Amino acid sequence: MAAEIPDDALRTLREVWGYPAFRTGQDEAVAAALAGRDVLAVLPTGGGKSLVYQVPPVARRGLALVVSPLVALMHDQVEALARRGVRAAALHSGLSRRQSDQVWTDAEHGLYRLVYLTPERLQTDLFVARAPRLDVSLLAVDEAHCISEWGHDFRPAYRRIAEARPLLTTADGEPAPVVAVTATATPEVRRDVLDQLALRDPAIVVRGFDRPNITWSVHHVQDPVGQALDVFRAVPGPGLVYAGTRRATEAVAARLRREGISAEPYHAGLDRDVREATQRRWLGDETRVVAATSAFGMGIDKPDVRAVVHTALPPTLEAYYQEAGRAGRDGDRSYAALALGPDAEAFPRDMADRGHPTPADVQAVYAAAGSLGQIPLGSEPDGPVTLDVARLAAVAGRPESLVRTAVDRLGADGAWTVVPPRPGEVRVRLPAGRDGLMRAAEAESPAVQEFVDALVRRLPPEAGEGAALRTAPLAEALGLPEDRLDAGLDYLAARRLLEVSRPEGGLTLLWHGARARKAPVDVTALDRGRQRAHARLDDVVRYANAFGCRRQHLLAYFGEPAPGRCGRCDVCLGRHRPEAVTPADESALRTILDGVARGEHPAGPEAPRRERALADWLVAEGYLRLTDPLAVRFELTPKGQRRASAA
Repeated sequence: MAAEIPDDALRTLREVWGYPAFRTGQDEAVAAALAGRDVLAVLPTGGGKSLVYQVPPVARRGLALVVSPLVALMHDQVEALARRGVRAAALHSGLSRRQSDQVWTDAEHGLYRLVYLTPERLQTDLFVARAPRLDVSLLAVDEAHCISEWGHDFRPAYRRIAEARPLLTTADGEPAPVVAVTATATPEVRRDVLDQLALRDPAIVVRGFDRPNITWSVHHVQDPVGQALDVFRAVPGPGLVYAGTRRATEAVAARLRREGISAEPYHAGLDRDVREATQRRWLGDETRVVAATSAFGMGIDKPDVRAVVHTALPPTLEAYYQEAGRAGRDGDRSYAALALGPDAEAFPRDMADRGHPTPADVQAVYAAAGSLGQIPLGSEPDGPVTLDVARLAAVAGRPESLVRTAVDRLGADGAWTVVPPRPGEVRVRLPAGRDGLMRAAEAESPAVQEFVDALVRRLPPEAGEGAALRTAPLAEALGLPEDRLDAGLDYLAARRLLEVSRPEGGLTLLWHGARARKAPVDVTALDRGRQRAHARLDDVVRYANAFGCRRQHLLAYFGEPAPGRCGRCDVCLGRHRPEAVTPADESALRTILDGVARGEHPAGPEAPRRERALADWLVAEGYLRLTDPLAVRFELTPKGQRRASAA
């Protein structure tokens, strides 16, 4: 039954977005949000999740605060809204405090309908000071699966969003409702989101995991890239290849080009201009295939992608479904292929370990940070400490990727706060204060004295203890090019007249308390995180080795019912069955049937490939029925019961 949508919401949808009606699931979620209810909406990739929180503030002239994990995604949405005449803003680390304060002032006076921000900004003093002065119609949490340690892309700051709720009220003084949206959330993740966000009597809308226009397949091959080539030769139209590493994306793109398929790599190591140009050419059909890491695709709407091929094992089944689901958003037949080589598990297993440091790893990083920051035991630094990540990794004796996760873990456990870098910013500290700097400069040349005098007059009062400065406006105020400003600061720093650090080029930590011999570490949480990472990878491996219908397996994983066989995936088409079942297989077939009759569960993921293929033959021939695709549980059909009793 369709939800009752208020007229103003339908009018807004038609006039602003140009859509005649809401999709199934959107209607229920929007109606609940407009009624002031908390909402958890799990809608598919490309299913219009953003409209769930964008339409209400535009229709009712309210303000929505939107928590989003990626600055690039914020910019894309703000620009898209601007093209539709909707005023929106994004708060991010590239803004100065004055610019951020102006955004809040404009929001307070009703200039914006939506303000996007990262979850970390909900804990800033500026937000805490300004939030009670806002009339917030709703708090939206985009990519809400990030709140759960069982979801992919887990982000610790998401778990503190609920702390901001008491600060946010509507114009009537009522608590602002929360609208949480995501494309991929298992039942367990959904429960975690409800609990962590403290949703009150929420409307829970779960729709659209089924993508019947996608043909799902898994290929166990010696040459995964060669398999991707076969797919693109057989399937015309735009495509995506998801590879496991930056180097792999470049190798895949180069090989596709050699074989006559226009392709380009995309990964976070490329310059932003290069990435944007690659994306633009692909969206404009100048480039047929993009070979990418997981950094590509979020927030990009290209409806006619005909094939998505993974040449590496994804870390979670949620991530795989979201990436593969970028195929066929226009509803036409499309293909999602997982091409795995002989050692497909090795790299993601290693990454799962690197993403979850051991207690020894964390303590090594904590000790290295203290040493590099020249912080004695029992002492607390006067201000933020900026460290070079490569040097930190070298001193700790750990890979950089592991060091970064250990730093975040220490931040979550209260050892320090990681200060987000801001482009074009330096941090200046005057150990001897303003007067001390002026006195020391008297021994320098007139040019240096003039520079120091002009600098001191423009430094904020807190510069004695350390202050962040935006180089562009400071250089303009001093009448200098930015490179001359940097050179002047470095000159003074070399003579120990001031301290200068550039957070953009390193890692800035604000210590909480004195350096201890051992950092406060939640060992149980570390172990649990690693176990969960491997468990999520196990889910992908089970899918790759799935006995039954791929579509049924995916839908069961996300808690949605599905037909026993879709008739289109590689399993249903019989591509993994024995080439021929002969009388020599009779004993093995009877063993499988007898085992099911006794309540046993043969032919599971650990069973030999031949045994699983025979079990699939029994299902295809109507002797067995797969009742639980995740646990690989069967029951005998009437035909199977007759065969078993006859034996």
